Amino acid sequence: MRSANNPDDGRDRQSPPGTYPTTVYRLTVPATDDGLCAALNLGYLRRHGFEPTPHRVLDAPALLVHGSAPRDRAEWCGVLSGLVGADVTIGYSSGGGALLLAVDDRAYALTFGTLGRFMIEPEKVDPTFGVSFAVRTLQPADIRQVRRRVVGASGRVDRSMVPGGQPIWRYGIDKWGEIVGQVCGRVNNPNLTACQGARAAVRVEGSDALRIPLGVSPERLLADLREIDRVCRQESPLADLEFIEQIRPLRSNDPRQAALTEVLDRRLGLPDPPDLGVAVPGSLVADVEHVGSYRVRVPRSGRRPILTTDLDLSTVLSHTVHALDGDRWTGLRNGTLTLYADAAGTEEMASTPVSRWITAEVAVGGSHMLLHEGQWYEIGDRHREFLRQEVTRILNRPASVVLPPWTEELANEDCYNREAAEKHPGLVLLDKKLLRTGQHPHGIEACDLLGPNGELIHVKRASGSSPLSHLFALGITSFDALRYDKQARNRFRDLVRAQPGGPDLPEDFRPRTVVYAIALSAGRTVTAESLFTFAQVALYQAVKTLRTEGVDVEVVAIPSA
Repeated sequence: MRSANNPDDGRDRQSPPGTYPTTVYRLTVPATDDGLCAALNLGYLRRHGFEPTPHRVLDAPALLVHGSAPRDRAEWCGVLSGLVGADVTIGYSSGGGALLLAVDDRAYALTFGTLGRFMIEPEKVDPTFGVSFAVRTLQPADIRQVRRRVVGASGRVDRSMVPGGQPIWRYGIDKWGEIVGQVCGRVNNPNLTACQGARAAVRVEGSDALRIPLGVSPERLLADLREIDRVCRQESPLADLEFIEQIRPLRSNDPRQAALTEVLDRRLGLPDPPDLGVAVPGSLVADVEHVGSYRVRVPRSGRRPILTTDLDLSTVLSHTVHALDGDRWTGLRNGTLTLYADAAGTEEMASTPVSRWITAEVAVGGSHMLLHEGQWYEIGDRHREFLRQEVTRILNRPASVVLPPWTEELANEDCYNREAAEKHPGLVLLDKKLLRTGQHPHGIEACDLLGPNGELIHVKRASGSSPLSHLFALGITSFDALRYDKQARNRFRDLVRAQPGGPDLPEDFRPRTVVYAIALSAGRTVTAESLFTFAQVALYQAVKTLRTEGVDVEVVAIPSA
């Protein structure tokens, strides 16, 4: 019987004869004795008294580490004791093992039991390995499970499972806006021991690791690892699964990491750096609407912490432009950006590393890299070209709303919105007028301006494209509230009616058009080339989401004057 605390301690009944279901990590260390030692999580091993011992699996150098961690009392015993008024004491022991192998020029770690994966240093694991094998060998029509994360402001993670399997397209994955972190299905590779024994396809799971039945004899184990390596090196991704590799995380010890850090550090020292911006981390999108102030603290920057009610790139750069070379990016990673509900900075909401707010695009050699929430991603050329074409189509659509120019005397968005509403009677000013409902107790801004035909117009002035990703997400949030929350619709109708020139909207009012009105700095226009990849993805996702709901989306460039 398989233990609930130890998913790997019992034999998988579906595992073919001569194999055992094994979790395999490809390591980023040299395939040498020293390299294998470097991949061990030595701190964890010392804490538990686990000692690695050198071995050989035929001609392959190996390290074996195993052990158990006994617990005198399970953590839930106290809960049961309190509920029944009697002492409940149950102990247990978790065990595990890891076998590290140098096979030709590759290093692997095979982990077993609950504790096995903790014996390996996470930074020494290649995060692309399992998915790389899966997209080259899974049967495309028989995908059983997919886990994906949205690239953009929401940060949403979805897991979909179909026990009987189905084609990848039926999972509804947005091929150009989501990162697939896990894909599971069946493999029928006659060179693998499991497929030979079963004479049929076997189930595998690909993520940062590969979960697969491997041969239990030394000869078959090494043959299986060599076949897996051959597939990753020589086979091309299957046509239906190729898109999965178009956005891949860069492993921590990728040789390009040093160049990326150097470029990023250098840009942070410039007063107006190219292709650098501030974007709200996905986990904080819902909180940002209720922020009264931000405090930025960056060590070794030569500046005291700054409290500001309006966070932008210049606020962050004020902590980096005077820092020493090599200290800027490190300072942002060690620094904190704290959100407060009040302008005085006394009601703390959340705190994150400053680095998670920075987005950047960097070309290294022939590769294009995107920095998103502290992680670098390599963006495939097909991904970039598709996005550019889609965004260009969106931007080239004629707009039904005409907005006045942004003149020099209009200092900010508040001034522009007021001026637009005063000079154009068809526009109703709703800037900073919040809708508070049970679903949104802190309030949301439905739009900055209401158009003559009920258009929700969101206005943003930006020196670059980084604030626009948040703007695009806001359009979805306000639409959702007015479409699905009756209380929000009623209060919106009351709010509109109370404004000068505000119409009496019908009871069944639903937004039919969302307009993103954008003014970039003087001389710049909104094009696919002027938007970060991050902002392009956010716009693409917003348009796709809203159009699925039957809502038209327009992007209007506000002219400068």
